[in-house]
Amino acid sequence: MRGPGSASKILIILLALILIAPLASNSVSGDSDDIELIITFDEPASGSPWYYGNESLSIDIKIYNSGQNTESIEYNPSCPVEIEMVNSEGEVFSSLHEHRACQQQRRAIDIPAGQTRSLDSFDWNWENGVGEIVEGGLITINFNFENGYAVHSNKIQFQHTPVTIEGLLLEVNTASPPGDRVEFSSNEKIYSHVSLRNIDNAPISIDVDEGCKVTLQANSIESTLPIMMTDLGCGSGIIGVGEAQSLGWFNWDFSEVGENPTPGVWTIDVAMSGIEGLSGKIIATLNGNNGQEIYTPLNMEIDIIGDEGGDGLITDSDVIQITTNMVNYQNIPAEMQFNNTCLITIHLISEKGNIVGDTRSDDSCENQFSEMKVSPTSTYQLDQRIWFMADQSGCELTDGSYLMVINVPEYNLFKEYQFSYDGTDSGAECHASMQDVSQAKLHVVDLVTNDAGTNQESVTFELYLENQVDLDIYWPQNCQLELTLQKVGSSQPQQIWLEGCSGSGGYMGTISAGNGINYGPYTVEFAGLNAGNWGLTVQTTGTPSFTTQWAHTWTPQNEVLEENEDTVESDLSNNESQENTEQTPTIDWMAEGHWEYVTTESGGCWILIDIQGVEHAYASSTIENWQPRTNYRGAYWVVQTLESSDACSFCESNIIVNDVLGEVFVEPVLVDEKVEVEQNSAPIISIPATAPAIVTVIASTSLLAIIASALVQVEWLRLPATKYSLLLIGMVRKRNERGGEYQRGRIVAYIELHRGIHFRALLGALDMSNGQLTHHLSVLESDEAIWRRKDGRKVRYYPASIDSSVSDDDLPVPVLTPDPNSLQGQILQILDIHENEILNLSQKELSDKLETSQQLVSYHLKSLENWGLVEKERVALRYRYRLTDRALILLNSTELPSLGDDA
Repeated sequence: MRGPGSASKILIILLALILIAPLASNSVSGDSDDIELIITFDEPASGSPWYYGNESLSIDIKIYNSGQNTESIEYNPSCPVEIEMVNSEGEVFSSLHEHRACQQQRRAIDIPAGQTRSLDSFDWNWENGVGEIVEGGLITINFNFENGYAVHSNKIQFQHTPVTIEGLLLEVNTASPPGDRVEFSSNEKIYSHVSLRNIDNAPISIDVDEGCKVTLQANSIESTLPIMMTDLGCGSGIIGVGEAQSLGWFNWDFSEVGENPTPGVWTIDVAMSGIEGLSGKIIATLNGNNGQEIYTPLNMEIDIIGDEGGDGLITDSDVIQITTNMVNYQNIPAEMQFNNTCLITIHLISEKGNIVGDTRSDDSCENQFSEMKVSPTSTYQLDQRIWFMADQSGCELTDGSYLMVINVPEYNLFKEYQFSYDGTDSGAECHASMQDVSQAKLHVVDLVTNDAGTNQESVTFELYLENQVDLDIYWPQNCQLELTLQKVGSSQPQQIWLEGCSGSGGYMGTISAGNGINYGPYTVEFAGLNAGNWGLTVQTTGTPSFTTQWAHTWTPQNEVLEENEDTVESDLSNNESQENTEQTPTIDWMAEGHWEYVTTESGGCWILIDIQGVEHAYASSTIENWQPRTNYRGAYWVVQTLESSDACSFCESNIIVNDVLGEVFVEPVLVDEKVEVEQNSAPIISIPATAPAIVTVIASTSLLAIIASALVQVEWLRLPATKYSLLLIGMVRKRNERGGEYQRGRIVAYIELHRGIHFRALLGALDMSNGQLTHHLSVLESDEAIWRRKDGRKVRYYPASIDSSVSDDDLPVPVLTPDPNSLQGQILQILDIHENEILNLSQKELSDKLETSQQLVSYHLKSLENWGLVEKERVALRYRYRLTDRALILLNSTELPSLGDDA
């Protein structure tokens, strides 16, 4: 039998169990998911999305019970949470234990359901365990409570205190919308290249924290978006004077704003988180037509072949192949529908923000429906094409960074491929050579003869490169002038040297309109040179190149004395008088023109009509067995003289011919010319046998009508007949019209036949000098006989028979006569030679045969395509070229010299 004490013990035990049971039911289990860490950071004091090193990071740590029951937990109150700091490379560089001494303590607390308890707070001064300020950039802070009982992770951006670097310019070059548009659609991206340029007069060292980034902030009239960081760093190393360091590319699209961005003008402010005082601005206009985005489950992927090594460095010998694929990663079929034949578009952007290549200008796109189906886990090739390292002008790309944008426009899919180009640097020279230089000229100015008549005689002169429009010149070397001194009649120059040397070569320089370049003064010493006529030719070394020249007659003093001794009289006083008489300086120059013979009441007179139309009467010649001849034109070294015959008394200028620099026979044109003699003019008496014969052609009106009718109706007769009849008209002139009218007649006739011809082609066809043609064109424009219109970098000329208000699209294409010496003429001939082969020639094969760059051949092929002389077709992965029917007719009607069997 039990006693009363035993009953009391049982009662106490029962009461204890009753009290402990609720606590046991609410006790925490080791794998509970209801406990969460709540971590709070103070906002950056600067208001930016990153923290600077001059402010501490305050961290507040709390624990929250998200469950429905009370939780009991134990923890170490001296270090409740393990804290680790991890850099962007995933490396732990600091922890709480390096900043606080943790004791071996334990504490238990109860957290009712839905309540929060504060565990700890921690202020971090951005130092690691050894007291150094950590590197800037992305920092991940990991929190671990009781070995994984509750974990949390936060990412923050840290930046060192920004620095100021003088002499730096932040360049932001942004591409315009492709397709010659000015407004962006909401589903398009804005692409920009960022670089740092040294505008100081000394090299600049970029010493900033690696975490420094390029930042963006977009603004419109109605809203301002938060500042965002890009992945672009702030540069490093040393930037030389005038040089730039590329930082890379970024893109921004209006999806950052939300679903319905506000149409109108948006600005994007570009700055740097670690460098103060540098900023750039992008201005973009968003149109009101928000693009309709069509969803596709397919993934767009591109494959680039041609980047040897995959390092993103492309050279001039590389041709890259771009393949665009649509990949279906699902287990069900997918389809795509298109309403245009151009399924993708590609455009290439240079680091200057220029679109240098665009398939929109090359591909013929038509509205046409098509669809495709892609099987599960398979790939469909949407497009494949070759991309040459040439821009839209056919010139080689300039060295630098490029961004290629591949787009599937109907599904708003984009892929970008960034590469750097390192070529032969021929692009700048190619672009410079395409300019119209009709309004630029190199002049000799301030020419002075020093110590005239002595053995120390010299000539001092200056040069001026004049330009009336902006002019780009590519300078391949640091010296801009090449001077050649040569005696007239000598086959070899006396001296060749360079002047205008400064800086470095291999760059493109721009001369703004009206701000030409002055060179000199320079002095040429004649002491030690043989007596005679000397000429100095000056040529600029850049592209385009300009040339000028001057001439001087050098007579050493000892030769003057010898001549005087041979001709003196015996009278001593006369001899002394002759020695004391100053020599009258003679004026000599190079005259270019053609000869004519006229007769007056006093006899016959030979006249040289120069390229400006000025008449010079022939007095005599110092050349043996030479005399003027009709139908001859050339360049002559002449000297002004006061001698004149009665027959040539009507001429104000009389010349002596000292040397013939070059002379050619000009085939006479036989026409019926009715000459009206004015009452007050000198009567024409006769024409000597050496003058050109005049043949009178008489034709009846009916016969002319029949011929004219045939010419109008038969195309293959009309073109040649029109050509030669217009040339005849241009050659006809009246008696009182001189060389200027004659030349302008030729120009008008040629422009009438070749409507839309540009200046350089006209210059080569008429065999005139640059200055001569410029002068005559200016006169003809003033007389409203012709007019011109700018076409890109070229100026094209049209006759007055075409209304100057006609739109560009309605202007006629010039009838072409291939110049056999031009690259275009050679291309046509080679294509003609290989016309009957099974496989036509490609760009590369043409460039190999012509021994020139593929970029230059590409440019001329594109011009020939535009003129309807060449057409291309894609065979395998290359375009191959063949002649059109129009080109074959043109070649068959034109006598071109053979290129030989090696073509």
